[in-house]
Amino acid sequence: MVNADVCGVSKTTSCCCESQDETRDEFVAFTAITTNGNTLTSDPIKYDNIVTNVGKAYSSTSGIFRAPTNGIYSISFSLMGHHTDTVWANLYHNGNQIVRLYTRGENRHEVTSHTVYLKLVKGDEVWVQGTAGKKLWASEPYNQFSGALIRNGDFTS
Repeated sequence: MVNADVCGVSKTTSCCCESQDETRDEFVAFTAITTNGNTLTSDPIKYDNIVTNVGKAYSSTSGIFRAPTNGIYSISFSLMGHHTDTVWANLYHNGNQIVRLYTRGENRHEVTSHTVYLKLVKGDEVWVQGTAGKKLWASEPYNQFSGALIRNGDFTS
Protein backbone atom coordinates (compact mmCIF):
# COMPACT_ATOMS: atom_id res chain seq x y z
CA MET A 1 0.00 0.00 0.00
CA VAL A 2 1.21 3.48 -0.85
CA ASN A 3 0.57 6.46 1.41
CA ALA A 4 -1.44 9.31 -0.13
CA ASP A 5 1.14 11.83 1.11
CA VAL A 6 3.71 10.24 -1.19
CA CYS A 7 1.60 9.90 -4.34
CA GLY A 8 -1.05 12.56 -4.02
CA VAL A 9 -3.77 10.01 -4.77
CA SER A 10 -6.41 8.31 -2.61
CA LYS A 11 -5.53 7.49 1.00
CA THR A 12 -4.19 4.05 0.10
CA THR A 13 -3.70 2.37 -3.20
CA SER A 14 -1.83 -0.65 -4.50
CA CYS A 15 -0.27 1.26 -7.37
CA CYS A 16 3.45 1.55 -7.73
CA CYS A 17 3.53 5.32 -7.53
CA GLU A 18 7.04 6.53 -6.86
CA SER A 19 6.95 10.31 -7.07
CA GLN A 20 4.75 13.36 -7.05
CA ASP A 21 4.15 12.98 -10.82
CA GLU A 22 2.50 9.60 -10.18
CA THR A 23 4.90 7.46 -12.21
CA ARG A 24 3.42 3.96 -12.23
CA ASP A 25 4.91 0.62 -13.19
CA GLU A 26 3.40 -0.97 -16.27
CA PHE A 27 3.32 -4.73 -16.57
CA VAL A 28 4.75 -6.28 -19.71
CA ALA A 29 5.26 -10.02 -20.11
CA PHE A 30 5.25 -12.48 -22.99
CA THR A 31 6.00 -16.12 -23.68
CA ALA A 32 5.80 -17.63 -27.13
CA ILE A 33 6.72 -21.05 -28.51
CA THR A 34 7.53 -21.96 -32.09
CA THR A 35 5.67 -24.82 -33.73
CA ASN A 36 7.52 -24.23 -37.00
CA GLY A 37 9.97 -26.98 -37.91
CA ASN A 38 10.73 -25.43 -41.31
CA THR A 39 14.26 -24.54 -42.34
CA LEU A 40 15.53 -21.43 -40.55
CA THR A 41 16.35 -18.28 -42.52
CA SER A 42 18.39 -15.19 -41.69
CA ASP A 43 15.20 -13.57 -40.32
CA PRO A 44 14.06 -13.60 -36.68
CA ILE A 45 12.50 -16.87 -35.54
CA LYS A 46 8.74 -16.47 -35.46
CA TYR A 47 7.41 -17.93 -32.23
CA ASP A 48 3.83 -18.41 -33.38
CA ASN A 49 2.16 -20.03 -30.36
CA ILE A 50 1.63 -17.16 -27.94
CA VAL A 51 1.19 -18.36 -24.37
CA THR A 52 0.88 -14.86 -22.92
CA ASN A 53 1.39 -11.37 -24.33
CA VAL A 54 0.50 -8.83 -21.63
CA GLY A 55 1.14 -5.39 -23.09
CA LYS A 56 1.03 -6.73 -26.69
CA ALA A 57 4.74 -5.97 -27.18
CA TYR A 58 5.63 -9.28 -28.91
CA SER A 59 4.66 -9.84 -32.56
CA SER A 60 4.32 -13.44 -33.72
CA THR A 61 4.22 -12.12 -37.29
CA SER A 62 7.72 -10.61 -37.11
CA GLY A 63 9.19 -12.57 -34.18
CA ILE A 64 10.24 -9.25 -32.60
CA PHE A 65 9.64 -7.90 -29.10
CA ARG A 66 9.44 -4.07 -28.99
CA ALA A 67 9.87 -2.47 -25.58
CA PRO A 68 6.77 -0.39 -24.86
CA THR A 69 8.51 1.56 -22.09
CA ASN A 70 12.00 2.24 -20.73
CA GLY A 71 13.20 -0.23 -18.13
CA ILE A 72 15.04 -3.36 -17.13
CA TYR A 73 13.69 -6.48 -18.81
CA SER A 74 14.32 -10.16 -18.21
CA ILE A 75 14.61 -11.95 -21.56
CA SER A 76 14.98 -15.71 -21.98
CA PHE A 77 15.01 -18.16 -24.84
CA SER A 78 15.61 -21.85 -25.30
CA LEU A 79 16.79 -23.92 -28.22
CA MET A 80 16.41 -27.51 -29.32
CA GLY A 81 17.78 -28.03 -32.78
CA HIS A 82 16.75 -30.91 -34.97
CA HIS A 83 18.76 -33.97 -33.89
CA THR A 84 20.52 -34.08 -37.27
CA ASP A 85 21.60 -30.40 -37.23
CA THR A 86 24.14 -28.34 -35.34
CA VAL A 87 22.20 -25.16 -34.59
CA TRP A 88 23.13 -21.79 -33.12
CA ALA A 89 20.57 -19.25 -31.98
CA ASN A 90 21.52 -15.67 -31.19
CA LEU A 91 19.65 -13.09 -29.11
CA TYR A 92 19.78 -9.64 -30.71
CA HIS A 93 19.10 -6.21 -29.24
CA ASN A 94 18.67 -3.58 -31.97
CA GLY A 95 20.82 -5.66 -34.33
CA ASN A 96 23.63 -6.33 -31.82
CA GLN A 97 24.24 -9.92 -30.74
CA ILE A 98 23.94 -10.30 -26.96
CA VAL A 99 24.26 -14.06 -26.31
CA ARG A 100 24.33 -17.29 -28.30
CA LEU A 101 22.97 -20.80 -27.77
CA TYR A 102 24.29 -23.97 -29.37
CA THR A 103 23.11 -27.55 -29.85
CA ARG A 104 25.42 -29.96 -31.55
CA GLY A 105 23.15 -32.39 -33.41
CA GLU A 106 24.97 -35.70 -33.90
CA ASN A 107 21.73 -37.61 -33.21
CA ARG A 108 21.38 -35.90 -29.83
CA HIS A 109 18.30 -34.18 -28.45
CA GLU A 110 19.89 -31.29 -26.54
CA VAL A 111 18.06 -28.33 -25.03
CA THR A 112 19.88 -25.18 -23.97
CA SER A 113 18.73 -21.81 -22.67
CA HIS A 114 19.79 -18.31 -21.59
CA THR A 115 18.28 -15.60 -19.45
CA VAL A 116 19.64 -12.06 -19.64
CA TYR A 117 18.64 -8.72 -18.16
CA LEU A 118 18.61 -5.86 -20.63
CA LYS A 119 18.22 -2.13 -20.18
CA LEU A 120 15.79 -1.19 -22.95
CA VAL A 121 14.34 2.12 -24.03
CA LYS A 122 10.92 2.49 -25.56
CA GLY A 123 10.99 1.14 -29.13
CA ASP A 124 14.09 -1.06 -28.70
CA GLU A 125 13.79 -4.38 -30.52
CA VAL A 126 14.82 -7.82 -29.26
CA TRP A 127 14.64 -11.04 -31.25
CA VAL A 128 16.14 -14.51 -31.70
CA GLN A 129 17.75 -15.60 -34.94
CA GLY A 130 18.91 -19.12 -35.76
CA THR A 131 21.38 -20.71 -38.15
CA ALA A 132 20.06 -20.26 -41.70
CA GLY A 133 19.52 -23.60 -43.43
CA LYS A 134 19.09 -25.58 -40.17
CA LYS A 135 15.93 -26.80 -38.43
CA LEU A 136 14.46 -26.58 -34.93
CA TRP A 137 12.82 -29.52 -33.20
CA ALA A 138 9.25 -28.23 -33.19
CA SER A 139 7.05 -31.26 -32.53
CA GLU A 140 7.24 -30.47 -28.78
CA PRO A 141 7.33 -27.05 -27.05
CA TYR A 142 11.10 -26.84 -26.48
CA ASN A 143 11.86 -23.60 -28.35
CA GLN A 144 10.55 -20.57 -26.49
CA PHE A 145 11.13 -16.81 -26.27
CA SER A 146 10.01 -14.93 -23.16
CA GLY A 147 10.37 -11.53 -21.61
CA ALA A 148 9.07 -9.44 -18.73
CA LEU A 149 9.52 -5.90 -17.54
CA ILE A 150 11.29 -6.10 -14.18
CA ARG A 151 11.33 -2.38 -13.42
CA ASN A 152 10.38 0.58 -15.56
CA GLY A 153 12.38 3.81 -15.62
CA ASP A 154 15.49 5.39 -17.06
CA PHE A 155 18.68 3.72 -15.85
CA THR A 156 22.14 5.17 -16.42
CA SER A 157 24.18 1.99 -15.99
